[in-house]
Amino acid sequence: MILARIQALIGVYAPYLYGAGLLAFLLSWRQISQARKLRRETIFSLEKELAAVRERRARTALILVLAFLALLTVLSYVVVPSEPLPPTPEPTATLMVIELPTTTPVIPTPTRTRIPTRPRPTSLPPTPTPTATRPPAPRCSQPGVCITSPVMNQNIAGQVTIRGTAQISQFQFFKLEYGMGEDPQQWNSIGDIHRSPVVDGALGVWDTAGFPNGVFKVRLTVVDASGNFPAPSEVRVIIQQ
Repeated sequence: MILARIQALIGVYAPYLYGAGLLAFLLSWRQISQARKLRRETIFSLEKELAAVRERRARTALILVLAFLALLTVLSYVVVPSEPLPPTPEPTATLMVIELPTTTPVIPTPTRTRIPTRPRPTSLPPTPTPTATRPPAPRCSQPGVCITSPVMNQNIAGQVTIRGTAQISQFQFFKLEYGMGEDPQQWNSIGDIHRSPVVDGALGVWDTAGFPNGVFKVRLTVVDASGNFPAPSEVRVIIQQ
């Protein structure tokens, strides 16, 4: 989670951080130049000593600025893109089941018609069996985080276009991942992160060539500007090459 927040901050403030580092570099270099010039031109030992102290301080500041810029570059282009965001505990959606009240069927009372020759009882009609219905589960718990294609338990193969919606308040980016099995212990990225929201459109393309046949899970995670995200959208699919 800490690495995800660092990634979000670097993505937003990287130009300002580089600008501040460059400005500090130029100021330090200017102080070093001025201190050297003063040491060459002065004839007093005390001023030479003060100039030497100023030069050492400027060199130290210059080294710190270079170290800061190097660390910023490593976090931007080496560590952050190669390491996917850590999996986070997902809230378990509680399916609210509404039980319809059962109705007690009314059994008609049998009647007999007296006939002068032979009485015959009328047959009872079959009693209807009441059936309880449940409302269908919602396709996505969050309208702004939803995979609409492929659908649940769909057989897929080859190049698969994943469609849906990734649009929340203060949107920052979204990512697609896949995991193997009914309960994946590891999630892998499908392509890079996407920094533009999508509404009922193509989220990405998953090339399943070379994957073994079996059950997989596809997950969509949408992150806002503060680094938080609602419950991801998951779809169970079956690869059949």
